[in-house]
Amino acid sequence: MKEPLILIIDDNSDSRLAIRAALRKKGYIFLEAHGAKEGIAMAIEYNPNLIIMDIMMPEIDGYEALRIIKESDKTKHIPVLVVSALSSMNEKIVALEYGADGMLTKPFDRVHLAEQIEALVGLCKNASNGKTENIEQQEILDSIFHRQSRELIRYYYTDALTGLPNRSQLIRDIGNAKNLSLILIDIDSFKDIVYFYGHETGDLCLKSFTLKIKQLLDSDKYEHYRISGDIFAVLVKECSAAEELNNLMRQFVYEMERVNFLCRGHEIHFRFTVGASMFESELLISSEKALKTAKAANKTILLYDEESEEFRSYEQNIFWINKIIEAISCDNIVPFYQPIINNKTHKIEKYECLVRIVEKDGTIHTPIKFLDISKKSKHYAAITKNVIEKSFKQFENSDCQFSINLSAKDMVDSEMTEYIYGRLNSFSRCDKVIFELLESEGVQNYNSVYAFISKVKEYGCQIAIDDFGSGYSNFIHLLRLKVDIIKIDGSLVRDLDRDENAQIMVQTIVDFAKKLGILTVAEFVHSEPISRIVKDLGVDYSQGYFIGEPKKEVLKSE
Repeated sequence: MKEPLILIIDDNSDSRLAIRAALRKKGYIFLEAHGAKEGIAMAIEYNPNLIIMDIMMPEIDGYEALRIIKESDKTKHIPVLVVSALSSMNEKIVALEYGADGMLTKPFDRVHLAEQIEALVGLCKNASNGKTENIEQQEILDSIFHRQSRELIRYYYTDALTGLPNRSQLIRDIGNAKNLSLILIDIDSFKDIVYFYGHETGDLCLKSFTLKIKQLLDSDKYEHYRISGDIFAVLVKECSAAEELNNLMRQFVYEMERVNFLCRGHEIHFRFTVGASMFESELLISSEKALKTAKAANKTILLYDEESEEFRSYEQNIFWINKIIEAISCDNIVPFYQPIINNKTHKIEKYECLVRIVEKDGTIHTPIKFLDISKKSKHYAAITKNVIEKSFKQFENSDCQFSINLSAKDMVDSEMTEYIYGRLNSFSRCDKVIFELLESEGVQNYNSVYAFISKVKEYGCQIAIDDFGSGYSNFIHLLRLKVDIIKIDGSLVRDLDRDENAQIMVQTIVDFAKKLGILTVAEFVHSEPISRIVKDLGVDYSQGYFIGEPKKEVLKSE
């Protein structure tokens, strides 16, 4: 009997050697191809009993080679076993969909490799000899590959709880059809329902909602999906008018919000946010934008319109998130230092460290463009740590004090506070460090903030309240937090030369601060008249463009 012929297609010689070594006692005859093109040609010429093929290869990858082999009348009967270092579920699914008869992940188990090869070689030999009666061999193969493949594919494209197609299936369906619209439905505050009633009740609610959505949208025009925890999707076929889609969303929400779902004896009422799109080139992405924008704007329904101001704002947010990520990875977060002078000595004694993004071409972006977005996108901590690190290094050998802005959230965040304590432990000039608390952000947890303040004061640091006068409960902050410095907000300072009420307010703050032994700094000192008035009112320090602009370099004190 002729020995089985196995074709190994792999650009890595060590991998080919490992496969031959694992099967050396089986009596197989091997052919080797160093790439996909060569392998396809050899498969056509030699008609092997089995092909063992890698996925990651140059020129033509294994997926494309697999497609070619399975579509050719000359080679489609040959079983193909994919052996790859790729181990994700998605990679396995793609290989199976392209026609792989089996798949093993590198590094492979020799016993499993041998079992799969014996089954595949046996199937090929039986097919070529016309032995259709060999049911046992076919059952072995089915148990090893085909049943697992079908179950794996079904599992990958189906939501386990509701039985609906999932996000992966939605992406496939969008790519395989035309003239589609997509509706995304978010059950508002569903986490609160789960928290209050429990996970089992929450699951029953989702199943009930699935039945209801199928009932309301039950024609062949609609396909239903569950794409994440509490977000469902409806793919709408042949809906070409925006008003038609808007009416469909309004009617759906109207009908759904009249329903009370009975789950484990509880009547539960849902509210919804619905976003939709007819923008076929980016149907899912634009629908998600519509949903997120609707939630942010507190709207019930919203249809994507790339020309509207709402979506331009969304695009800007995405732009700045990407810009922030790039700045962090490329070390483009740069502190700029603005001088603060002593109004009596006229010497620079302090600096405020202000964050900037500086691009490679020299473009400078101020925090008004990116800081709020950084907080929402959870990159704020990385920016703050970057400023702290570079500012500590800048002033390591300086006699000037330097201040760093922190929010109240920074002061109660354990990761951030531990980072700050670590930097202070290794810094020799802690008495030069000032931490500025943004007064306008308010303080919710005084105990935790005060614990941070007490700790850094043990190192010799000082505490300032920034933007004093722009928010509320100002004097309560002073009494509770025992601050060392008040920075009077620019909104009060900038009009001192023509606003008598502003002068009265600043004078009141200065007098109050002096009685408590707190130093004062006037921000936004932008002209000589303002500078003179600030001094006359008894403010201890001045900061602003009249004194000096924020720069990368530290000025020399005169």
